[in-house]
Amino acid sequence: MNALVYHGPEDLRWEDTLDVHPGKDEVLIKVKAVGICGSDVHGYLGITGRRIAPMIMGHEFSGIVEIVGEGVTTVKVGDRVAPYPVVFCGECEPCKQGNVHVCLHKKALGVLECNGAMAEYVCIPAKLMFKLADDVSYEVGSMMEPMAVSYRGINNAGDLSGKNVLIIGAGTIGLLAMAIVKMRNPAKVFISDLSDSRLGVAKEMGADFVINPSKDNLDEIIKAATNGQGVDVAVEAVGATPTIQQAMSSLRIGGTAVWIGNSAKMININMQEIVTRELKVFGTFLYTFKEFGEVVDLLNSGKLNVGPMISLKAPMKQGIELFAKLAKDPGSLIKVILTD
Repeated sequence: MNALVYHGPEDLRWEDTLDVHPGKDEVLIKVKAVGICGSDVHGYLGITGRRIAPMIMGHEFSGIVEIVGEGVTTVKVGDRVAPYPVVFCGECEPCKQGNVHVCLHKKALGVLECNGAMAEYVCIPAKLMFKLADDVSYEVGSMMEPMAVSYRGINNAGDLSGKNVLIIGAGTIGLLAMAIVKMRNPAKVFISDLSDSRLGVAKEMGADFVINPSKDNLDEIIKAATNGQGVDVAVEAVGATPTIQQAMSSLRIGGTAVWIGNSAKMININMQEIVTRELKVFGTFLYTFKEFGEVVDLLNSGKLNVGPMISLKAPMKQGIELFAKLAKDPGSLIKVILTD
C-alpha cells in the first residue's frame, strides 16, 4: 500500500510500504479522509519529539471497513466508521475505571512510533469503531477526533448557561470549542485571533464578538460587554505565553480558565493574579471513550455544523506539499483534510 511516511524533520515521502492485515479482533479500514492536525505539523518539523521516524502520522480519520478479522461481530464489511484513535489494553486500573484515555499501556495512532492513518489502509482493533451516519461525509467524520478534544475541554468549564465565554485562538480546536459552547446557552461568546479570515469563519459559526488583538483592544471590548466584570470562562486554544496571559486577565473574579492549547512547554504566568482573584484553571488533553462516542452522536445527528472550518480537501499524496505550506505559510487555511 502507499502511505505518507515521515523520515525526519521536513522529510515526508509518498511511498510504497508493507501491506497491513487484520488479526483476531481487528479490522482493516480503507482510509477515506484524514485531517492534518497541528501536532502533526509540529511533528513534521521535528520540534516535539513525538514523531519517531520512520512512521506514518494521522489520528483524525474516517473510512470504510474492508476486511474483518476473526472474532469481530460489532462491525461488518462496508460499514462507514470514525475510529477512536487510542489503542487501550482494557486490563489496567485506569481502563477498568473507564479512563481508557490514560491507559498505562496505550498507543496513540500516528504518534511516536505507532503508525496512523495517512495511508491507503490502517488496521486497528474493532473495539475502537464508531459508525458514521450515511448522510455524514467522510471529511466531517475525520473531524470527530479534534471535536472530542474541544468537547472534553468545554466539559471542564461546567454549566455555561447564561455565562460570558471567551475563546482565544480561532484554529480548529478553538472553533470547535466555540461550536460546543454555542450549544450550551451562553450569554455572549467572544473569540480572539490574529487572522481576520479565521475570525470571519468564527462569525459565520455564530460568534457574538470577533476580536483581532493586533487591531482591537481585547480588554476594553470585553469589559464594555460585561459591565466591567470580565468573562466567566476563558478557553485558551493556542498554548503560548501571550495568549495564556490574555485568557487569565480577561476573567472576572472567581472565573474559570480552560487550557486546551499545547504548544509551548513552559509559559510565564502571573501567579498572584490567580491567587488573589481566586481564578480556577483546568488543563485538558485527551478525551474518554465515552466522550468520543458523545461527539459522534452530535455530528451524526446534524446538531453541529463544522463545514465552514474545512479549508481544503486534497489527495493524500499531496500531503508532502501541504505539510510544507502549513508549516511555513498556512495563510487562511484552518483544517486541511487528505482524501483517498
